[in-house]
Amino acid sequence: MHLHTRLKSSFFCVAVVLAATAATAQTAQVTGIKAGRLFDPKSGTNLQNQVILVTGDRISDVGPAASVKIPAGARIIDLSFATVLPGLIDGHVHLTDGKGDQMAEARKATHDSLNAGFTTLVAQGSHGGLYTDVDLQKQIEAGKAVGPRLITAGPIVGQELAAKGPDQFRKALDDLHAHGAMHAKIVPNTTYSWDKQGKMSNTNVVSLEELKAAVEEAHKNGMFIATHSYGGPGLKYAIEAGVDDIQHATAADDDDIKALVAKHLPVTSTILDLRQDEPADLIKSAPYSKFREMQKTWVRMMKAGVTLGFGSGATPVTNGAGRIFDTACQCSHGVQAEHFVVLTQWGATPAYVLKMATSVNAAILHKDKDLGSVDKGKYADIIATDGDPLQDITEIQNVKFVMKGGQVVKNDLAPKPTSNQTR
Repeated sequence: MHLHTRLKSSFFCVAVVLAATAATAQTAQVTGIKAGRLFDPKSGTNLQNQVILVTGDRISDVGPAASVKIPAGARIIDLSFATVLPGLIDGHVHLTDGKGDQMAEARKATHDSLNAGFTTLVAQGSHGGLYTDVDLQKQIEAGKAVGPRLITAGPIVGQELAAKGPDQFRKALDDLHAHGAMHAKIVPNTTYSWDKQGKMSNTNVVSLEELKAAVEEAHKNGMFIATHSYGGPGLKYAIEAGVDDIQHATAADDDDIKALVAKHLPVTSTILDLRQDEPADLIKSAPYSKFREMQKTWVRMMKAGVTLGFGSGATPVTNGAGRIFDTACQCSHGVQAEHFVVLTQWGATPAYVLKMATSVNAAILHKDKDLGSVDKGKYADIIATDGDPLQDITEIQNVKFVMKGGQVVKNDLAPKPTSNQTR
């Protein structure tokens, strides 16, 4: 083929591609959402009478209905009578329990949580399920399964993934990274007890050097480290090692809390699992329990200004075994929003706890450019409730509308979307 012929052919191909791209952009389905009330995590208030435009999987515009117009031909979702919020982020879940069909368990857990408005889940260890969370995340990303955005951990380092000494912790982090896990969960604390004065003590099983090695290797691999740290050395070492997110901090003392604030180190405390454990704790250690300890510590952390994220601790429930937050459904995935109610009973405002599960968690995960609020350019992860959770936080337990990445997963609020052209 002559040079000018090849050039002509190349220009023709480029022109065809550009024309096809332009045509796709022009015909991309735009969805206009009419939001009667839109929760804004920045101000902690509801913005009134807003319009959200969604193109593809992102929010292309948002603002007052007077200034943001829904284009002709757009699909319309009328939530003008509802409260619209960013998709919720649960910072501490388990998708597997090492029993039965692990992928089936993970699919059910993610389905139930997504339908409850949790469009992002952070797996905190597989509990015997190996890399099922990673495999499911890849299926969801490839469009082969429907589910929330998953931040994966694989097996717990030092327990499910054996490691002893700094070098083995580094190798374990490299193994996780090679399998596609996004972060690592480490458990420095194991058994716990209280003395006669009510001081909680915890057995520490991971050294400071091991934690430092894990943090260094994780950051080298673009991952982060979360630790199960109740108190004592298991918490103090985690703070000193510079881990990225403390889970629990149940028995944090005054020095720990000061260090958490000074280092801007976030804490994600689960509580519904501790409530479930309380009867057994009281039989052994009355009047002390992890649930009662967590309430005292959590309130102190909130008042001191510790960055507090939302995490439920939800797990699968197999044959009645697991974390059961709701006895009616014998489940925890899908009903973890009761956590919000308990935290308001502990003194937090509805706006505070809603921020925890949206903008605060997004920042903890370093995903705040994509998640955590309904803003232009972010993923169209959007939920809605009939009533107003700022006035009655129990409304967040009954999410009626769920959109993830521009796709409607659930809509029990409004008639099926109509075209602007047929109104």
